[in-house]
Amino acid sequence: MSTRSKKVTRRRAKSACPWINLSRSATSLNVEDFLTFRITRLSNALRTGLTKRYLEEFELSLPEWRLLALIARFAPLRFSEVTSRSSMDKGQVSRTLREMAKKGLVKMKSIRTPGSRAAEALAAPVMVSITPKGKALYGAVLPVARRKQAEMLTTLTESERVALYSTLNKLFTTIGSAAIAQEAGE
Repeated sequence: MSTRSKKVTRRRAKSACPWINLSRSATSLNVEDFLTFRITRLSNALRTGLTKRYLEEFELSLPEWRLLALIARFAPLRFSEVTSRSSMDKGQVSRTLREMAKKGLVKMKSIRTPGSRAAEALAAPVMVSITPKGKALYGAVLPVARRKQAEMLTTLTESERVALYSTLNKLFTTIGSAAIAQEAGE
């Protein structure tokens, strides 16, 4: 390989990843190369191209599947726990749970302890649990979901999977630490 070819190859390798020589100010970083942009695009593509396809055969929406899986694993849960564990907003959780209750997948029950403030409040805490129908549906969807996730993950080598998992954990830890610092007013 000639010297010129080697330079072109190196230039292409550098341009393939705009994060290689990244300064703190990131002045050379384009919006489409932002970490948030790329992860969101990947998440949307996975949702549309992978998850939604198999959920359609079970007549489940993505939010319904997310909540069904969460409730199947941790039920019974308070509504507030469902919201925080799902990373969905309260309105979407409420709408989705109501729809799931209509389908007979979950049960919601107000917790009213006599003499407590909750009993006097307009909105008492709500406990969410899974029904036998919900458990059966979860049991049918889970193997399909696992298989589809494995198909996607096995497109990566073992070392790429380890690196991706480690990288995601590191980013979650960094974001978690930053969120805690922000809440503490640091």
